[in-house]
Amino acid sequence: MILHLAPRADWEAAPADQPYRAASLTREGFIHATAGEALLLHVANALYKDQPGDFVVLEIDESRLTSEVRWEAASAPADRFLPPEVAVSDTGPTVEAPRFPHIYGPINRDAIISVRLVTRDAGGAFVGFTPLPASANPLNLKSPSQMADELLEATDAFSEALARFKDSVEGRMAELDEKLKKL
Repeated sequence: MILHLAPRADWEAAPADQPYRAASLTREGFIHATAGEALLLHVANALYKDQPGDFVVLEIDESRLTSEVRWEAASAPADRFLPPEVAVSDTGPTVEAPRFPHIYGPINRDAIISVRLVTRDAGGAFVGFTPLPASANPLNLKSPSQMADELLEATDAFSEALARFKDSVEGRMAELDEKLKKL
């Protein structure tokens, strides 16, 4: 699984019937992602700690993505993205810097396994993950009541069409019966 961090407002504004397109896809040609929750939190704190608002994390099944994924070095100086357990000396990191999954295209909705809210502490630091509140719609899907209403409407329309078809067949059968009686 790979993870993508997104402002909650951007995720919720994205059209639910289309693949998800992060702003970086237009700006940089790919969508940023990470592997592992610890690295995601580290990157989020390095880049977005001072940015207000809620963020969500999309958990993506890389094998389901229709867009190409390339594991590449960070585009910014590597020490901004190294997790705390990786030491950095004057000559550079003592352990190879992590490579990041870059998604070269939109994220198809069926590759998104879950969407969680990223939690923050009082100072704004990203510290963990929690399910979105029940009122939230993490995959931008229709609510069960909306789907039930649509199913009822479709069932009513089907029933009306079936009744018209039955009337048509009965009318045609009556015509044929009259023709047969005249023979």
